[in-house]
Amino acid sequence: MFSRLLFLFHFSNNKNLLFMKKILLVAFIISSVHCISQDFEKGDKLFGGSFSFSVFNVNNTGPAYYNAGNAGLLPSYAWFIKKNLALGVRGNINYSRSVTRQTIGDKRINTSFAIGPSVFLKKYRPLKEKFGVYFDNEVGFNYEKIREKTGPSALDSKSFGASYKFSPGVFYRFSKRFIGEGNIGGVYASYYGDGNDNNIFGIGASFLQYFNLGVNYVIEKRKS
Repeated sequence: MFSRLLFLFHFSNNKNLLFMKKILLVAFIISSVHCISQDFEKGDKLFGGSFSFSVFNVNNTGPAYYNAGNAGLLPSYAWFIKKNLALGVRGNINYSRSVTRQTIGDKRINTSFAIGPSVFLKKYRPLKEKFGVYFDNEVGFNYEKIREKTGPSALDSKSFGASYKFSPGVFYRFSKRFIGEGNIGGVYASYYGDGNDNNIFGIGASFLQYFNLGVNYVIEKRKS
C-alpha cells in the first residue's frame, strides 16, 4: 500500500513539474517578445524606400479649373550614428502632371520628370509598444525636364535645383526586422534655375495633399 502511495506521489510530482516547465517556457517566450527593444542602436542600418503621391484639385463654378498630381519612388539606405538617430542617402524619381484651364479652349498641360539624390538626418522616437514618431530633415538636388503644352504647341525646358524639406511622420515596427512608415506632408524651401537667369525660390508647407508610405528592413549591428 505504501509503495502504491509513493508511486502516486512521484507521478503527481512529475505531472506538476512538467506543468510548471510549460508555464515557465511560455512566460520566457512572452517576456522575450516584449523585451525586444524598440530603440535603434548605433551601428544598426536601414534599407528600403517609400512611394509618394499627391492629388490637388481646384474647381470653380465657371469653366476654369486646375488639377495636379504626382507620383514618386524613393529608395533609401541609412545607418544609425547614435541611438535612434539615422544618417542616410535617398534617391528621388518623380513624375508630375498638371492641367490648367481659364476659359473654354484655353487649356495648358504641364508635365515634368525629376531625378536626383538627397541626404537626410532622421530622428526616431519610439512611443507605446511598437508605435513611434520620426522627424526627417532632407537636403536634396534635382534635375528636371519640363514640357508645357498649350493647344497644338509644346515648349520643352529643363532646370536644376536644390531643396530642404522637414517631414514629421509615424512608424510601426511589424517585427524585429521590418518597420512601416508614413507621413502626410511637411514644410519645404526650394530653389530652381534653368541657366538662363530664370530662377525661382519658394518656401511653404503642404499637409494632407502629399502622402508618403514606406517599408524599411533593419540590419542590426553585429554583436562582438
